[in-house]
Amino acid sequence: MLEIIGVSKTFYPGTANERVALDNVSLNLDEGDFVTIIGSNGAGKSTLLNIIGGSLRVDYGGVVVNGEDVTWLKEHHRARDISRVFQDPSAGTSPHLSIEENLAVALDRGKPHTLRRALTRKRREEFRTQLATLEQGLEDRMKHRVGLLSGGQRQALSLLMASFTHPKLLLLDEHTAALDPERAELVLRLTGTKIAEQGLTALMVTHNMDHALRLGNRLIMMHEGKILRSLNAREKARTSVNDLLEFFSKEKGMLSDRTLLA
Repeated sequence: MLEIIGVSKTFYPGTANERVALDNVSLNLDEGDFVTIIGSNGAGKSTLLNIIGGSLRVDYGGVVVNGEDVTWLKEHHRARDISRVFQDPSAGTSPHLSIEENLAVALDRGKPHTLRRALTRKRREEFRTQLATLEQGLEDRMKHRVGLLSGGQRQALSLLMASFTHPKLLLLDEHTAALDPERAELVLRLTGTKIAEQGLTALMVTHNMDHALRLGNRLIMMHEGKILRSLNAREKARTSVNDLLEFFSKEKGMLSDRTLLA
């Protein structure tokens, strides 16, 4: 489903600020894989997602999604197959559009429909049903502007919009980091449910080791632009947060000050 082939990316090359973000990274995901990624600050986690999503170009290497080489494909073309939820709750929605209009935009991504045609009675009924699964009461506020919602509500809506069209690949970039613990747990639970129900292939970046162990069937550990270790489902089940801490300490002698031990 996803092949990352020897990808390298350096920012500000040839200057005093040169920084290697990714160093010959290779990774394969099968259809239905849900992979969590952890690592210290500057490990290259978000850079990897940006390259997969198309907002950054590689220096070397390639990206293949569902058998198609998308390495040089522009971001808006990749959006037909790749959906993303960002750390900032405001990044995945349009604040001046209503909830139902945001959902219509997500549903018609890449299609030549207008909002007037998209907001049919049948679709509104579908939107109401889907919104009810978020447990936020948004099904009764479909005409409200999204800018009026709380951060947790907007992130839950972003998750629904990202999964609405059953994308070939779902990217989750620290999508609970800006939420309070209660809202973060709700969005994480919704994340697991949506991915399982739709059988989505997903990559989730997180600083929270407990979340990385609880969700998904694989775990990737990154540091300084490289993948240090990859755990399968069985290995994850036998691994604790303390094990991960010990591994990072032993291998690199440092941990991110943003690493959470919840």
